Amino acid sequence: MINVEENLREICRQKGLRLSDLANRLGSGQSNLINSVKGNPKLSTLQDIANALQVSVSELLTMRPESSQGLVVIGGSTYALSLPSSTTVQIPSYGRYDELRDSLKKFIVNAVKDEKNTSKMGFVETYELFSLSYDAGSQRFILALCYASGKTTTITYDKLEFCDWSKSKKEDDAPWDIESIYTEIINDIEGCVRGLMQSSAEVTILRRKRRPLLKKVWDVPPPNAQSLQNGIDSEETE
Repeated sequence: MINVEENLREICRQKGLRLSDLANRLGSGQSNLINSVKGNPKLSTLQDIANALQVSVSELLTMRPESSQGLVVIGGSTYALSLPSSTTVQIPSYGRYDELRDSLKKFIVNAVKDEKNTSKMGFVETYELFSLSYDAGSQRFILALCYASGKTTTITYDKLEFCDWSKSKKEDDAPWDIESIYTEIINDIEGCVRGLMQSSAEVTILRRKRRPLLKKVWDVPPPNAQSLQNGIDSEETE
């Protein structure tokens, strides 16, 4: 809560003024000056005092020049609205699916391109907090989700599962399938809030296409892919 009287006294002390000196500048008495800033002072009163002290209203309210962006009155007390300081951790909040998707796609593309450890966090409205990290050493994305209920989930996405095998038949050379990994991560993030978020644009649900079978990509599967082929064949049977 703001204590304008205390701030007023301190600014006067710093400027070598007595309260009576300030009151004379305003054409008022010292007691009237003090009473005018108690409780819930008028903005016009604050502006007059600030002008007489040659400071901004923001400094009068917060003792920090230009830090206050506005005033709010709650329960008869006056509070200042300020921008976050440079030391305040700010996590982006996404209220639209298109903004979230654009931001995540850029992150994924840059992470794969730079091959450096990196991470990104964000709120999906107030329903979900996500943290997406890229581990360049193991070539995998790690998604951590925290829901409003307090439940947490961690999902990993290995490059081996999301490679573009049409570009290379070798595991070490095959690049990431950006569309596939992006779609999978987006679906996992949006899953719990899809029915709760509102957007001014119509929401189109991203559907991950079933990945092509390895036998359709490789004429002759490389030796180290045989175990993968067996696993996919088993999935088909089921």
